[in-house]
Amino acid sequence: MSSFTEFILIAVVLFLWESALWLPLRSVALRRRMYGKSWKVLHPGGLFATRFAGVIPMLPLPPDAGLAPCQGPPLLADEHGGILMESDNGQIYQLGDVPWSGFVDDTHHLVVAGTKIRISSPRCADVLRRAKHKGLTPQAATARAWRMALSPGNAGREWRRWRLVTAPMKWQGLVLTLGFFAGLPAAYLYWGGLSAACFALGLWLLMGLTACHLWWLGRRVYPGARGALRMDAVLALLVPFHAMRALEIASVHAMGATHPLGLILSSGDTGNPWLGTFVRRLLHPLPDSPENAAYSTALLPLVARALASHGIKPQDYDVAPDRSWDPAAAAYCPRCHALYQAGSDACPDCRGMELRKFY
Repeated sequence: MSSFTEFILIAVVLFLWESALWLPLRSVALRRRMYGKSWKVLHPGGLFATRFAGVIPMLPLPPDAGLAPCQGPPLLADEHGGILMESDNGQIYQLGDVPWSGFVDDTHHLVVAGTKIRISSPRCADVLRRAKHKGLTPQAATARAWRMALSPGNAGREWRRWRLVTAPMKWQGLVLTLGFFAGLPAAYLYWGGLSAACFALGLWLLMGLTACHLWWLGRRVYPGARGALRMDAVLALLVPFHAMRALEIASVHAMGATHPLGLILSSGDTGNPWLGTFVRRLLHPLPDSPENAAYSTALLPLVARALASHGIKPQDYDVAPDRSWDPAAAAYCPRCHALYQAGSDACPDCRGMELRKFY
């Protein structure tokens, strides 16, 4: 194997590594479909996952400009004034009454009452920080964060702002990728080392322009994620593969405080299968799980308010699944829509959820 071939293979591996976006398992990434206004839902961990985080693969070419990694607030106030926490892997915990002194945040984590939660963007914790400065209690702050996260109007504005402020980065990433993998080798093979060096200098100047754009985003557009965006700017200046994927890497901050339900509703995609699954999980919490029941009780009114903006109710999603592919099915789970034959009474995947019969 020649040195040139080894160089290309190593470059491809590094590019693929930068194309893997790590997100907490409880988060959801949406990708805008090429035609229409619907969204494709990507779950972290479908390709590779650890106990708490999973990989979302980003499309290589053209730049994945329709990617929207969403993450709703990890905390929720229950009806008794306590704090409920959704962990990295989606488990619900009751933390009780937690004062502001029990909150600690850094770039990648939020620590509440000694429990660490991974967050995809500092903007998620910045919502709570700003509420604290306004004098709100932790319970009121979490309720405010959820109202903002579920608002279709707010999600639509966030998406339009992201598309507007990152328009130049689409062609920057495309030029850098094609220039590095096609233009640079061609310049070296056909015009010699000096031409390749000049071409590489031009690519580095474009990397610098990308870094300046990221720095500007952290200073003017997303100040809550200033530290993370500045680190990405430094990496984009030094690592060509990071600069190629700068648009997608920075996208975690655009929807860092937005729940996927809000973004889906903002485009009118009310028939999205993920939306129905999410609502049914709230309507039918896991049996023998007080934490899950308390979480559903606290969140369902907020979700109903967001759905009402489109003239629909949570109960509209509580319908029987399509059994055309399995006509022999006699019952189904109202929570996960799994189909069962006659003689089954409970869904083992949902901790013994009672099944419903087809009529």
